[in-house]
Amino acid sequence: MAVRKRSQKLIQERNAKRRRQEDSLLESGLFKEDIDEEDINNAIDSGSAGKGSWEDEEQDYELKPRKLDSLDVVEGLPIKINGKLERRMREVSNEAVESDSDGERNKQEIMHSGGGDDDDHENDHENDHENDHDQVVIDTEDRILEIKEMIAELVENIMEEPEEHTSALTRLRKMAESKNPNTCKFSLLALVPVWKYIIPGYRIRPLTEVEKKEKVSKDVAKLRNFEEKIVLNYKLYVDNLSVLARTANNESPIKVGLANVALTAAVELAGSFSHFNFRQEVLTIIIRRVCKPNPSADPVFQKAIKCLEVLLSEDDEGNVALDILRIISKTMKVRSYNVDESVLNIFLSLDILNDYNSNTKFDEPTKLKQKKKDRVHLSKKQRKARKEMKEIEEEMRKAEQAVSAEEREKNQGEILKLLLTLYLNILKASNSRLIGSVLEGLAKFGHMANFDLLGDFLTVMKEIIAEAKLDDLSASEVRKVLLCIVTAFSLVTNHNHMKISVDLSTFVDALYALLPYISLDADIEFSQKTLRLADPLNNELIKPSVNVSTKAELLLKALDHIFFRSKSSTKQRASAFTKRLYMTITHTPERTTIAILKFLDKLMTKYSEIGGLYSTEDRIGNGNFHMEASTPGRSNSEAATIWENTLLFNHYCPTVASASKTLFNRSRETLK
Repeated sequence: MAVRKRSQKLIQERNAKRRRQEDSLLESGLFKEDIDEEDINNAIDSGSAGKGSWEDEEQDYELKPRKLDSLDVVEGLPIKINGKLERRMREVSNEAVESDSDGERNKQEIMHSGGGDDDDHENDHENDHENDHDQVVIDTEDRILEIKEMIAELVENIMEEPEEHTSALTRLRKMAESKNPNTCKFSLLALVPVWKYIIPGYRIRPLTEVEKKEKVSKDVAKLRNFEEKIVLNYKLYVDNLSVLARTANNESPIKVGLANVALTAAVELAGSFSHFNFRQEVLTIIIRRVCKPNPSADPVFQKAIKCLEVLLSEDDEGNVALDILRIISKTMKVRSYNVDESVLNIFLSLDILNDYNSNTKFDEPTKLKQKKKDRVHLSKKQRKARKEMKEIEEEMRKAEQAVSAEEREKNQGEILKLLLTLYLNILKASNSRLIGSVLEGLAKFGHMANFDLLGDFLTVMKEIIAEAKLDDLSASEVRKVLLCIVTAFSLVTNHNHMKISVDLSTFVDALYALLPYISLDADIEFSQKTLRLADPLNNELIKPSVNVSTKAELLLKALDHIFFRSKSSTKQRASAFTKRLYMTITHTPERTTIAILKFLDKLMTKYSEIGGLYSTEDRIGNGNFHMEASTPGRSNSEAATIWENTLLFNHYCPTVASASKTLFNRSRETLK
């Protein structure tokens, strides 16, 4: 009996030893296709696989690696039948093999990107880059659906309990840094609503050393930890957007698509979190992108421009506008002002430079007197405490208004200084594409300019008019000269209180020479925002330099500045401009004609001598009127006769006909 037990024990030990030997062969990679024969022999020797373990020669042949000729057959895991190992083969398609291997690589990549704690974020970040694949992986539909489900689960956990799932936020942020384009794109877009949900409505400041050492309650410590994790992940997310958005347009379509996604996310963040941390970094991403020389190739360009315009128009204190202006000034200087004019046009949306009084007291709600029986009885001590509290609240309210007004005034001065300096540098650089936008901005903000910059601006604008050929002007050049004239008079008019004397005859003569070309312009009342059909004979869309004021509006502004807001008006100039304006309105559209007739009516009130031009009776003129003269002084306007007014009697517009008859009757009254 003891011999039988001993023989059974030996058999069990022999079988266990054989199993360990076979397992050692499996661990050494014996059944891999690309293993060498020397590795097999070493594995057999190291496992002590003798003749006793493998008695059959068939088993030795079975252990030899073999190459498969068919690409549609793959080797599965070996199985053991009756103590013998057998290899299992199965047929699969090539697409299934590739998708399985790619899916395994993507799964490993996501696990690497999502693992780790927040405290070891730097080490995890380095490991992520080491484990990233250089080759672009093409995901299957099932794999994409799996990625979306994983991201949706993370987002749902964050939305439910943000303070309890900071690890999920870190994992989602790391997935946005993945080399897999689908994982990166979906994670970038998924994080935008997450930030909108969890970011507070205030700026998070770092804790001081004293605050870190002091003891706080559990809730305060939990809130501080949560805010710290938000700032850390938000900073790394913005840095990732900055890297992706710098992709050039000539890169691969996948990288360009990720860059557009990154810019879209930055635009959403800038519009929602202008109060939060890292505002300048987010604005830098957008401004660097819009300052590229070829914006037509950027599908997100118009969205980014609209975002900047909204930020400038809604900024009351000027902090956001100041950051935008500083970044744009530096970026444009680096690019030698080779940007699109739409970038400069966003400054026309500045609301901070408009007149605003932050100390304006708001109307307090009317207090209803309570009946004596409804009043709460207060002791003398309580009434005294309530009165003191009201005084304290009133002082605090006034102090807050004073601080806000002081900060706003400081930001106003800095913004105006940077803006006018930028305009002057662009004019000196002679960038023809941006001159129209600069002049439009000067026409709006130039009256706030300092006296030291007045001479520089006037000199540059005189050079622009001198370079323009006034005898052969295109539509864009007509607009440019008009903007120079309006801007020059706006700058000088603001400094009239200083009793300075500036010669503006150059701009007056330029406007006089410009009137015939304005009358022949078919787009005198149109702007870029006007709805109209494109020219079927012209494939290119020609838009004006600036889309704010029409040429008719600029003309009326210039005439008003010359004759009613400055000292440049004389009787001779008034009569010369009257004659040429009548020559102009015989060709202009209806609304422009009515506006000019109203101006002439106002001009006749100031200079009654103009009435003599409507008739040849009781008037003596020396010489002849020179219609082709380029300046008012050489036209001999006193010898002119306004016979064009008679033509307007039969104008198709009743308003124009009535206005021309009214002017004729007034001129007869002036002669009496």
